[in-house]
Amino acid sequence: MTFTAADLAATLAASSEESYVRVVADWLAHGEVTSSWPALTGHAVVDALVAAGTAHLARLNRTEAPAWTTAPDRVLPSFWYPGSDRFFAYSLAHAPAEFAARGIIVERDSLVSV
Repeated sequence: MTFTAADLAATLAASSEESYVRVVADWLAHGEVTSSWPALTGHAVVDALVAAGTAHLARLNRTEAPAWTTAPDRVLPSFWYPGSDRFFAYSLAHAPAEFAARGIIVERDSLVSV
């Protein structure tokens, strides 16, 4: 079974912020890229994560990211980083471009579902 960006948005909206990275990692393993615009959740971090995850999956699948993933309301005005401040520079250097461009600083290795 595959899941859409709308499924990712709904799951993230119902999850605690501490589990966002794990939810996105799982979605990357089972998600699919579609051109359908998922509704905004009203939570800026969730909306940016959905766009970043979708754009990242599109790159991994060697397809074009949907246009909605670059919408201004899918980009954070400042960085969201779920880790320790001590590791921010490392995470910034190792964040996939699709995440960093939207203000989400999560290192690539954290986005692998186990």
